[in-house]
Amino acid sequence: MAAPTAWGQSAPQISSLLDETELEFEADLDLLVGIGESHAPADGPYADIVLRGATETLTEQGWRYGVEGRVRLTTGDGRRGLARPGLTGPQANGRPLAGLLTGYSSDPGLDEASSRILLEKAQVYLQTRWVKLRAGPGETAAVQEASQPLHAFRLSRAHSGPLDPTGLNMADTQLSLADGATGVSVQSQRIIGFRVSASYAPQSDPCAQHCHPAGPAVLRADLKSVWSLAASFDRRIPNSGVRWSAALGYETASASGPVSAVFDDPWLVRADLVRQAGDLTVSVSGLTGSDGYQDADYHSLGFDLTYEQGDWAYGLELGYGRSDLVQSESRSLMLGASRLVGARGVLGAGVMGVREETAGMERNSVQLLVETGLRF
Repeated sequence: MAAPTAWGQSAPQISSLLDETELEFEADLDLLVGIGESHAPADGPYADIVLRGATETLTEQGWRYGVEGRVRLTTGDGRRGLARPGLTGPQANGRPLAGLLTGYSSDPGLDEASSRILLEKAQVYLQTRWVKLRAGPGETAAVQEASQPLHAFRLSRAHSGPLDPTGLNMADTQLSLADGATGVSVQSQRIIGFRVSASYAPQSDPCAQHCHPAGPAVLRADLKSVWSLAASFDRRIPNSGVRWSAALGYETASASGPVSAVFDDPWLVRADLVRQAGDLTVSVSGLTGSDGYQDADYHSLGFDLTYEQGDWAYGLELGYGRSDLVQSESRSLMLGASRLVGARGVLGAGVMGVREETAGMERNSVQLLVETGLRF
């Protein structure tokens, strides 16, 4: 189970023969167990491991250059593209369509993704006095600028969680059109709290990271010319000590490939606002976009309230998601608490309820959750 940001361990630093070069390594190992009714094809427990590494060199001119990498090993449904029996959606030539933004489809035969290894980032970068340039597989500008509020858990969330043990949750305000795609980006330095970014990826497989196509059973297009623009604000008010963070991001892409004529060009707009005052953090986020088909939009909202007290973190989260492509929407609620165990361990428990409505039919799931993890 993931620790909140404030609990993160400082990364070990190993100096090379050159004093100007530093190496950093981090690892998060997490296990999630859900007890209760589940509609997910792959039942728990779920495991998730994130490995991060970076090297940085400081030049005589004060510039920095290096490499950033992140690999994820996961066993679970992966959330996106998890088609379930009962979903309805458009078809072409007798085959259901998969959303280019969400990956959702009405086909019930998508694989369970029992285990996967994902290369989420492998970028080289150059940071000057004014900008930071990146190249390689990694995040879009909208993802780079998105706020990272405090959470009681890492894997289980009412919205935007890496895993969904209920199998019904459709709320995700952190979607991207180019997860892990090879591209380039430019990011300004933060000035008076403000920062802007732009990125471009020549092409992206919309199911490379988070959704699981069922081969010829599902129609989906590839993406090309993925553009992203974003701006963010992060500043602590000196007099009150209150910290405000906000971000606004936009992504657009063109449908490509043999079946691209069936699809429209997808896009998304994402916004968030975070207020941190003392031990209390409140955040709201929202996302809207096109799933790459006529009148098939996706909308999602999230609300988080987190309170820290000593080694403990308590969280209340709400989520809402609606996919017009598969004619389904969900509402979610999660209550949880977690705490540090020793120097590197985290342990927490909570309860999450999700209600899904599809074509007038309703399904519910209530689960007791236990997350545990280690930080290195």
